[in-house]
Amino acid sequence: MKKIFVVFSLVLLWQVSYAQAVPALLIPSDTRSMAMGGVTMQTEADKLDVQAFYGMWAPKTADNTMIGGNAFIRFGEKLGVSLEGRVFKDKPYEVITSQALSGGTTFSPMDMIVGAGASYSLTKAFTIGAKARMVQSAIAADAKGSTFCGDVSFTYSRDFYSATIAMRNLGGRISYGGAGYTLPALAALQGEVKPVEGLTAAAEVDLLFAGCAMGSLGLEYGIADIVFLRGGLHYCNSSKGIPTYASLGLGLQFAGVHLDAAFLTASKTLGNSLMFTLGYAF
Repeated sequence: MKKIFVVFSLVLLWQVSYAQAVPALLIPSDTRSMAMGGVTMQTEADKLDVQAFYGMWAPKTADNTMIGGNAFIRFGEKLGVSLEGRVFKDKPYEVITSQALSGGTTFSPMDMIVGAGASYSLTKAFTIGAKARMVQSAIAADAKGSTFCGDVSFTYSRDFYSATIAMRNLGGRISYGGAGYTLPALAALQGEVKPVEGLTAAAEVDLLFAGCAMGSLGLEYGIADIVFLRGGLHYCNSSKGIPTYASLGLGLQFAGVHLDAAFLTASKTLGNSLMFTLGYAF
């Protein structure tokens, strides 16, 4: 029995509302980063950082849920290895069949992203990094696709500041059975500075290949290396990227265990979005 997807256009909009497929690739999977306006923040762990997260994205509009985890392990002084896995799930919609105009089955569009990466310190100041990801996406029961993408980065860091140039989400197109859609590939410039003890200021500029610019600013203030207050601003000049918002966050850390929370506001689209992380690092 052939299904008639009366809401298929809405589901397709969920995937290409940013004029590209798999917009989940643009959403931070790190609570600290989300709390600081979306600036990509590197782990500060010396040897290990393992964390799991749960989030509600755009609860007033799309009502998506996010769940996943990240891990970073350092081997010696030069090599670092990272792993990630996350699922981005949309609220279910009703599928109408040719024999029933209402009361059909439901389907939840979903993106699943898994990846692995490595970084290597060429010197005490220069580090190169690369990451590969597998992306699986489903916008309908019979409209699914998969592809691969990757990141490359180059970082210069000193005791009190760092700068990173990166290319992210580089890869092929993803097809749901017809023409392929591009991934949200971008070039990024990120920097952070620690002017006084406990204070970190960070900024990032992203240029999407689809023709969109995004900018993020973030601040973090640590109290006794136990409590961390965070805030940030994110700006986008186009519907092809993550909409403009302000962010607030709180972090707690003790004996290696850290609990982090982020909240988005000042956005009709993303207001009241939340993310929580529980992790262990040393």
